[in-house]
Amino acid sequence: MSAYDFEIPSADGTNPNILADSIGKVTLLFNVAAGCGNYPQMVALKVLDEHYADEDNFQIKAIVVDDFTCHGFGEFNEGLEAYAEKEHVDESFRGLNAGQIAEKYAREQYEVEFEFSECINGRFDKHQYDPEWQPGTQYEQEMHPFWQYLLQVDLLPRDENNLPYHYEVSPWAKEEQVVDLTQEGFHGLQGNFEKFLITPDGKSFKRYANGFLLGERDTSGAMFPWWLSPEEQEGPEFLTYPNPLQLRGIQESLATLCADIDALLVGDDKIYDPEEFDGDYVPPTESARDAIRKYGDEFTKGLGVQETA
Repeated sequence: MSAYDFEIPSADGTNPNILADSIGKVTLLFNVAAGCGNYPQMVALKVLDEHYADEDNFQIKAIVVDDFTCHGFGEFNEGLEAYAEKEHVDESFRGLNAGQIAEKYAREQYEVEFEFSECINGRFDKHQYDPEWQPGTQYEQEMHPFWQYLLQVDLLPRDENNLPYHYEVSPWAKEEQVVDLTQEGFHGLQGNFEKFLITPDGKSFKRYANGFLLGERDTSGAMFPWWLSPEEQEGPEFLTYPNPLQLRGIQESLATLCADIDALLVGDDKIYDPEEFDGDYVPPTESARDAIRKYGDEFTKGLGVQETA
């Protein structure tokens, strides 16, 4: 069994299996919807896609899900198809399915070219910011078998609610939630843009947090050790995205990701360790700098990614 064994159609249905051409290649998969606060990562992913444009054995695939409340983007909280029917939305979104809406949004906002899937379930429940919500306690839908395999859910026992145990807590909970690590469980998708680097034979090589590539967090989702608190970020250069700290983080993140991809392309199973980085590896920082700064010139801190300054 491998990740490439699952048939997932393209957003418009013209390609019955977007993973069919992934067999024998290194693939970066990520889950996505539209309009969430992680969307500026599309700039870095576009840079990455262009960096490997001449590498036939690498590709990026966007797997569309619609399972997360969009923090700061309330127009998406009822789902992608509901968003398309709102009065203020461009009429060209009318009548599209969820996968097509996510794809159209990304292409128009960021001009990315990689392939998008139809919408599939990435969770058993819908992620919420409600302080009363507890992950993994309510069965609302069946997670797609692709995600069950990739997240190692498929062999876990289910409880009376038809749910496997979740190693997940809500940071917005009114009362502190605790994970019982003595139970068999799994780490579910925490938000849009979790990324998985897949080997040529379809095995998961490395998982990257949903906030990774925004420029503030490392592969695990922890803040970079050199990151400054909001109070310490003083001066006009910190009023736009990306600020100098974020730009440094994006460049370091691209270097990490490129090194991991290159290791698989040459058949080296060594995972990149930033502590051992000697500075000889040259990531696509020039193109990243240009693309990300162009993005930053058009958008100001505190506004949505689709709202120009």
